Amino acid sequence: MKQTQTQTIRQKMALTQHMRSSLSLLQMGADEVVRAVEEETRRNPFLKPVPAAPSGGGAAPDQTAPDVAAAQSVSDDLIRQIGLVRWGTGQQQLAEELVHCLDPRGFFEDPPEEMCGYLNTQPGALHAVVAKLQEAVEPAGIFAWGLADSFAAQLRAKNLYDPLIAQLLGRLDLVATQDIPAICALCEVDAEDAADMLSDIRALTPAPLSPPPDLATEARAPDLIMRPTQDGVEVALNPAALPDMLTDDALFSAVKTTETDVEALAYYRDCYRGAGSFVVAMQKRANTLLRLGRHMAEVQEKYLRTGRALDRCPLTMGSLAEALGLNKSTVSRALNNCLIDGPNGVFAATDLLVRPLNDGAGQKTRDHVLRRLSLLIKTEDKGAPLSDQDLCEQLARLNLSVSRRTVAKYRGLMEIPNAQGRRKR
Repeated sequence: MKQTQTQTIRQKMALTQHMRSSLSLLQMGADEVVRAVEEETRRNPFLKPVPAAPSGGGAAPDQTAPDVAAAQSVSDDLIRQIGLVRWGTGQQQLAEELVHCLDPRGFFEDPPEEMCGYLNTQPGALHAVVAKLQEAVEPAGIFAWGLADSFAAQLRAKNLYDPLIAQLLGRLDLVATQDIPAICALCEVDAEDAADMLSDIRALTPAPLSPPPDLATEARAPDLIMRPTQDGVEVALNPAALPDMLTDDALFSAVKTTETDVEALAYYRDCYRGAGSFVVAMQKRANTLLRLGRHMAEVQEKYLRTGRALDRCPLTMGSLAEALGLNKSTVSRALNNCLIDGPNGVFAATDLLVRPLNDGAGQKTRDHVLRRLSLLIKTEDKGAPLSDQDLCEQLARLNLSVSRRTVAKYRGLMEIPNAQGRRKR
């Protein structure tokens, strides 16, 4: 008996979360992407739409005044809500003063002891007013002492707060890393319960006072715009179809400066990284659509100018993938729900894909066969109409080689009867 030792190396591809996000966005239509963006922006305060460029080509307007006006509008709304709550003696004045103690996230900037000093109140009175504010004023999660306190208020508003999830809120670093085994050990639950609690927390917004971004888009606007020019066909992404997103670096810098809770800061870092990955995934989706659109427009330039089906050239997903160095599945995902605004109206991107008739037919497609078949039948002798075999032989002389079965199928597509049905005495 002889013992031997060998060493082998195996390569294994694993999809990262970023890759899954990119693939998921790539196969979505415009409406689905907008919904995904809305859901992500509600959860992630570091994701925001790119502001519209100023008209006329001038310099960007000063954003200070709009920001001040927006902050004043938020304060006025909170004070209005406070006026609708039943308060004890002196509590309403303290509640209104607390509105001006909030940071842009909706959290208190200073610790309770310091606030009691400059608000001239006692800790018990302060905490009583804060508890009432958290319960009565919307959005849920503001007037919080920190991220964990805000999450607790949001969970109570959804009737999801319990001792187990409260224990997990004390370890937001585990929520940031999504460490299911560690959560199971901490809360003494199984993996399914841990995943549910993790999902509930990650669906909350870590900056509840931040206004939701305006993501207004046209209803199912086309993804690409194609317009013929003297030099070819110009292809561009439709800005009305999808919002252009970027990360809010200024907000993240402010959070890093003010946040003192190490675990909360870990969660914010995870949100910021997620926002960056989402922006990159959106850009990759846009770049892939643009590359595909430009190549299709180059191949189908004549069709885009005339709108005639006979002017379409053979083009398949396989040839697209080979020409652009992409995987065929990537091309399929990108074109699945893509719409194009062309010179002759809006149409599906897959309308530009046409299979060649066969390997030896050159630029001939099924449209050419249908056109020629229709012409042969219209000009035949009505007393002795051509059979399917005769039509097959006639097409072969024109380098349109198809089988008799295919001729019968195409004739059926055009709702033309067989030779016996077309015979006239």
